[in-house]
Amino acid sequence: MVYFVGYILPYISLTIFLVGCAWHLWKWTSSNLRHYVSLSPFPNSWAGTFAFIGWQIVSFWNVFKFDRLLWFGAWPMHVGLAMILGGHLLGIYTLGTQFTILGVSVEQSVAASEFLGSLFGWVFLVGLLFLLVRRVIYPNVKAISTASDYLHLALLLTIAGVVNYMRLVPAAHCTYEEARTFIAGLMTFNWAPLPESAFFFWHFLAVQILMIIFPFSKLMHTFGMVWERWIINRPFKEWPIGMPGVKKPLSRDYSGQDGGRRLVVGG
Repeated sequence: MVYFVGYILPYISLTIFLVGCAWHLWKWTSSNLRHYVSLSPFPNSWAGTFAFIGWQIVSFWNVFKFDRLLWFGAWPMHVGLAMILGGHLLGIYTLGTQFTILGVSVEQSVAASEFLGSLFGWVFLVGLLFLLVRRVIYPNVKAISTASDYLHLALLLTIAGVVNYMRLVPAAHCTYEEARTFIAGLMTFNWAPLPESAFFFWHFLAVQILMIIFPFSKLMHTFGMVWERWIINRPFKEWPIGMPGVKKPLSRDYSGQDGGRRLVVGG
């Protein structure tokens, strides 16, 4: 079990994640969009489009406009998740010394890394709990919730809960050195021992399960949101036929059985 989860399953889960996401992205990008369907207001340049889409993603502007209670839980949760992912990459790679670039000492950098990791870990966990309570309490949200919605939340809560416990309890802690050595071994196929903490094992397993189901679940909204924003906010080229104010030439048709004249919209 330990051998499979630590040294075989990572390659399987990563392959499924990358291939599944690539397949969905290919389906979306190969779709036939005959006309621009940009919705006003829309940018007039690619730079403006990317800036506008970035601002919408960072601020969760659409959620804020239509459901501020949802935004109150979803925005902090996603911010916490983004900070955690970034912290994992930088913290593990630099062994917590990433803040030395700001002129602080190694000890101060490691302390700051630990503090921010704990802070955003709790922000992420509290945001998930808020979304779970919202699904259970509010009848309209509960009515449209499926078993997969609760499964995703349970899996994310497990991942966040285990990590926060590891930070709170020294005996369950995993050092940067242990994590980097193990991950580097997987990347170079020069396998190193799993970190001694049993909680790291369960955290690692839960993350891999999440990677496997990610491409086939609602969690793909992470990429789908960007695609949808691009469709309705990309630079406008021409008015599509059928939009208000678009002039379409009329052709005369005298082929009616009653011999009368009628106008037909067409080329």
